Formats: sequence, structure tokens, C-alpha cells
Amino acid sequence: MPLCRDAETIRPFLEKHRPGTNAIYYPVLNQTGASPRWVRADDLGHPRAVICRTHRFTLYGTDRDAVSRVVEELPRNMRMSFGATQEKYYRLIRRRWRGPDAGRKTWVTPCYLYALAPGRLVVCRSHRVSPLGPGDAGTIARYWPYGRSVRYVVSRIRALPGCAIRHKGRLVAWALTHDDGSMGFLHVIKEYRGQGMARALSTALAERLVRIGIQPFMYIVRNNRASVALTGSMGFTRRGGYSWFGTV
Repeated sequence: MPLCRDAETIRPFLEKHRPGTNAIYYPVLNQTGASPRWVRADDLGHPRAVICRTHRFTLYGTDRDAVSRVVEELPRNMRMSFGATQEKYYRLIRRRWRGPDAGRKTWVTPCYLYALAPGRLVVCRSHRVSPLGPGDAGTIARYWPYGRSVRYVVSRIRALPGCAIRHKGRLVAWALTHDDGSMGFLHVIKEYRGQGMARALSTALAERLVRIGIQPFMYIVRNNRASVALTGSMGFTRRGGYSWFGTV
């Protein structure tokens, strides 16, 4: 399985299959502030499966056999930890996994990918939105349910735009990006919910990303009906099922 040392060799493949490949495309092109440790493909000349390693794996493939080969040829000292990978390959990857945790119980979080096409954003300006600063990271990390550190949140605030709503100087709602470039961390403190802050933040963040040449996209947990409805109403289109998974 070839190691990709020049992103231009796989760029045509990644561009052809966007937005499905966005979570690989932006890190590989060093546009998210988090460069991958390495990128591999089944065939650099005509790739059908590409895998990117940051602090986890992200895989995109158009062929099951190519995906199988990529997974089977990964170094066997690595543990299973995947993000933003097509849901249809979850069981295949689990069967083919050869790492030290092979056979262990896995967890999986199915999500929908939503992406914004040019000119489709439904803008909301019901609240004043300001930038996030590194000093906001402690509050954000405390409320985020998936265990992100303050250091990670600071890195995201410095890398790409982040948006905040404040009340009397207090941070009460926010949205920023993950290291793959996807929109996330959206949160409104409980007593401020129901006022349209999530919509105002999301559209403001999307506008800022468009200005710097990044297509706004996000992954919504499938059972989060409120976020699914909100995202669709802002002009984002559902573009398939993706999963985060790993071993327990």
C-alpha cells in the first residue's frame, strides 16, 4: 500500500468525490491547521481507497476490494479508531482489522454528512456574533461531551474561524471547526436555548468558512433530530451516512 508523499497525486480522486472526501481533502492540503501523520492509497496512479492518519484514521473508498486491501495492509501495531468513514464500510473494516485489538468489542456512532452548495446558505442575523479567543477554550472543553482537551480546542480556535454569542460578557453559545475542517462544537448553554442562537452561529461560521475557501460541512449524529432539522433548514444537503468507530 503506497505511502502518499505528494498530495497532488491523489488530489484528483479527492476532488472528484467531494464532499464525501472533505475530511481527508482539507487536512491533506494543510488547510485545517492539523497536518496528517501520513496518507496511503491502494494505488497512487488510480486510487480507489485513501486513508489518512491524524490522531485517528479517516478512510474514503469507491471499491470494497480496495478498502479491504488498505485496511489489511495497515501496520499491525495500530489500534482501531476511525472518524468520518463511510458507514457502509464499518462491518468490512471490523472484519478485516489486524491490529492488536482485533476481535475486541467496538463502539460505533452513525452520522449523516451535510454539505453546503454555493449560494444555498439561508443566513440568520438574529444575534450579534463575535470571534472566539483562546481564553474561551476552557468553557468549550468543559461542555463538549466527547472528551476534547482545552489544548485541542485552543488549536481549533487558532486554526480556523470560531463564532461566539456573549451575554453581558459571558460566553453563552459557540461553534467552531474540528481538525478535519468540519463544523462542530455547536453548543448553547441551557438557559439561553430556544432563542435562535444555534442558527445564528451556524450560518455565521459557514459564511466565514466560505470566505477562506472551505466548503462548510458537518456530521450530525443520526438520532439528533433537532440538529438534522436545523441543518437542513439552513440550506445544507444530506450527502450520505458516515461513522465514527473504534474498540472499547
